[in-house]
Amino acid sequence: MSASELYETETMAELFARQGRLGEAIDIYRRLTDAGAAPEARKRWKIRLGQLEARWQPGRVTEAPPADVPLPPAPGVTVLASEDQVTVAWALPGHVQPVTIELMLIQRTPAGIETIKKSLSVDNPAGRLGLSAPGIHSALAAVGTTSDGRFVPLARSVRA
Repeated sequence: MSASELYETETMAELFARQGRLGEAIDIYRRLTDAGAAPEARKRWKIRLGQLEARWQPGRVTEAPPADVPLPPAPGVTVLASEDQVTVAWALPGHVQPVTIELMLIQRTPAGIETIKKSLSVDNPAGRLGLSAPGIHSALAAVGTTSDGRFVPLARSVRA
């Protein structure tokens, strides 16, 4: 039995589910139902798996209070990805309008890793934005402007 298999239990799946880490709970329940256990346990796990999959919304990204990330020097952008949230802090010279943030979010889902690209228009040349992103693995951002319908990056983040 490998070290990872020690933690692939119904108890661990439920801990993940209670923490809101539904993708990880779903992964464990899928492996448990495929592992060939007693029929009663498999039936129970399949029911619970269905409940979790019905609640799971991969790719769902909504606004949330940002973390306290310092603003970078202009032009600059910083990304902080932790647990189920992403915070973007940016700074551009005051004359840059309109300001656009391009985000590439990498999320864990029951089906594996998915990427989501988001383009956000913001009113201020400097600020912070928080996003709730279930199952976030990492994120990249670029900040810039839009010219003739095309994004023109002025700063890019490192992988967070």
